[in-house]
Amino acid sequence: MVGMMSKLRAFFNSHVETSDRNEDETLKTHYYKTSKDKLMEGIQSIISNERQFSLLDVSKERGEISVNVIKGKKGFLVITVVNVRPFKTAVDISLTVERGMNLGYGQKMIRQFYQRLDKDYAFIGVEINEQ
Repeated sequence: MVGMMSKLRAFFNSHVETSDRNEDETLKTHYYKTSKDKLMEGIQSIISNERQFSLLDVSKERGEISVNVIKGKKGFLVITVVNVRPFKTAVDISLTVERGMNLGYGQKMIRQFYQRLDKDYAFIGVEINEQ
């Protein structure tokens, strides 16, 4: 019941983000076997080739890429790229829609973005198991 209530709240909320602790497996942090720099370059390339996005800012130091969503449900997207250890890089995505509720749009956009990254980079998984 708790999982269903949190999914329902997320569906109607204007903000959605990924994290290691997200109850929705598809919205957990994704880890890739590549460097932070290569992943940031690849994400910038995806953003610049998609008409629904407009790149606002890139901070390599913080590992953040800020993007306006200009087609569909308009909003603001922040993609955070963090080097966990050599060739293990984490990607988290946060989306806030401009007006109203996201109605599942944010979850769908994030899943599609992760699917694109999963195709282009060696996807390690969603769980970080440091030993």
